[in-house]
Amino acid sequence: MASIAFLIAETDSIEDGNYLRFGNELLQRGLDVAICLIDSISMNGSSIMVKGFTLKRALSIGDPLPVLETFDLAAFSHIWLLSLGFRKTFLDKMQLLYAVGDRVRIINSLDAITHLNSKYLLATRPALLKYPATYASTNPEELYEIMLQGGRWIAKPPAGSLGREVFLISQADANARVILETLCGPDRDQFTLLQAYVEGVEKGEKRILFANGKPIGQYRRHAINDHRSNLHQGAGSEMCELTEDEARYCDTLGSFLEGFGAAFVGLDLIYPWIIEFNVINPGGLVTIAELGGQDLTATIIDEIGFTHS
Repeated sequence: MASIAFLIAETDSIEDGNYLRFGNELLQRGLDVAICLIDSISMNGSSIMVKGFTLKRALSIGDPLPVLETFDLAAFSHIWLLSLGFRKTFLDKMQLLYAVGDRVRIINSLDAITHLNSKYLLATRPALLKYPATYASTNPEELYEIMLQGGRWIAKPPAGSLGREVFLISQADANARVILETLCGPDRDQFTLLQAYVEGVEKGEKRILFANGKPIGQYRRHAINDHRSNLHQGAGSEMCELTEDEARYCDTLGSFLEGFGAAFVGLDLIYPWIIEFNVINPGGLVTIAELGGQDLTATIIDEIGFTHS
């Protein structure tokens, strides 16, 4: 029988989100489900271990976390990574997960998590991915000189999340240099992206959910408090439809994602510009349901399927 371990960030209590909804759905279908903490992962001899708890009943929002036990990740048929945890230990965690990847199906694939979660691959595939002009460096002066060419730019970490540390800058901004210096770090040991600002973003971007390469739902996000359209930063949202051009583009992108082993993805799109792929705990499932759309939980589970690849 299939069994699955969701790897999440540590929380004080159960929160509404992907692991709650997917976990409850899979439990109802008769699968063995465990909720585990990504930053508890460790090596014990030749085994990769993690701490978590088994679902005995459906999760409820606000429940305290049960007493944790220790699991061997190789004992599961599936691992679903829903958090990267602490940034400093990212490489170690990827290597530990790689050690069980030949015995366990990992959703999304480690290739997808490593490469699609950053922006580098997107910027280097112009024949397939329409992506804003992007520069990356640990040298703030190099990025500053590029910015002085004119126009507005987005400065941000290459693999950030939740709209954190995302700045809109231009040569008219007196703080532009210090922002780039801060992002690159005092020792210039942090990569920073400088990305051309996409005109029209003020009208909103579409978050499109893909399951196993198929677009299954979407909504529009628009900035309210500042330039960021992330819901965690106070952006608004509304249901929307895809245009014919957007739908055709998503079909092409879906084939690319499926081939990359990216089974559940959130795409941020300002057609034809791809803003980013979110392959770590994509938001949208809860939002679409709250906006009055269909609860896509069962559809996503059906599309992904739970058999060894």
